[in-house]
Amino acid sequence: MKNQRYKPLNLDFEKFFSGKVIAKGNLMLKYPKKSVKNLHVTFKGSFKNNNLKLSEQYLENNNKIVREWNFRKLSKNLFYGKEKSVKGKIVVHINRNMLTMQYRFKLILWKFTTIVLIKDYMYLINEKEIVNTTYVSKLGINLAKIVLLYKKIS
Repeated sequence: MKNQRYKPLNLDFEKFFSGKVIAKGNLMLKYPKKSVKNLHVTFKGSFKNNNLKLSEQYLENNNKIVREWNFRKLSKNLFYGKEKSVKGKIVVHINRNMLTMQYRFKLILWKFTTIVLIKDYMYLINEKEIVNTTYVSKLGINLAKIVLLYKKIS
């Protein structure tokens, strides 16, 4: 067996999400009642003029939601984003193979709209895959956790 040298990975956000990316995993709800939902998410992205546009098709146990995300590249490691369900701006920080993202998201619970805090942690594990853990909270109370494996298709 050859001695392979370790090559550190660097996540190139706009490159990874340009083209088609599929994410699969689970949403684990802790509140209002514990349950697990299957997730299948498809992203189609394009990057030009320092703007990354992502079209998302989010499928949760056969319930489909379409979202349009826009991210502006401010530096190699910093992006600001927006989406109509987000209150304020999305802040994206990249450090080597890790991406962190935080924002306030509008959710509908029991026919009422509420704002929850979303914290995303993404780790590039090879050139074609990212492992993502997302935490959803309100007033410091953990409501849900999402674990996804993102695969770059094209």
